[in-house]
Amino acid sequence: MTKNIIALAGPPCSGKSTVGRILSVSLQADFIDIDCRIEAETEHTIEWIFNNKGEEAFRAVEKKILLQAVTGSVPRTVIALGGGALLDLESRTRIERKTILFTLSASPETLVDRNSGQRPLAVDPSGLRTLLKNREGHYLSLGNQVSTGNRTPQQVSEIIRKAALPLLSPQDRLF
Repeated sequence: MTKNIIALAGPPCSGKSTVGRILSVSLQADFIDIDCRIEAETEHTIEWIFNNKGEEAFRAVEKKILLQAVTGSVPRTVIALGGGALLDLESRTRIERKTILFTLSASPETLVDRNSGQRPLAVDPSGLRTLLKNREGHYLSLGNQVSTGNRTPQQVSEIIRKAALPLLSPQDRLF
């Protein structure tokens, strides 16, 4: 089955949103940032949702928006997933079935250096390191690993573009 949606997964600070924006421009594709959609739909920041409603409520909204994005996307779409979006089995199954999934990664040191402290489960270096340790197996189990550690977002975008082109639907290879 050919596909025409590219999804970017990976831990916080791995570059999903930045690379996704660049990739969508180079592919002349729509771009969906799941975290931005959550904030727009709920009219609250992700941090506010975590602090006032809890992680379970956040994950429910995240799953709903992720499933809508995959189902309702136009051909040629790039989706940046949240760091924990694929912990949910239904979401992971849908993403793996309907998209070409790339998983961005970097060393814990690089991710800590990139962290601005705006992530509810990784406010400080210790929290991010704990999250990375707890999810290490999960991230490694996801397909098409691409290291972002010593590469610019443009370089990562180009690596993904070249890898994705042969996998895209024939009508979507015209980039």
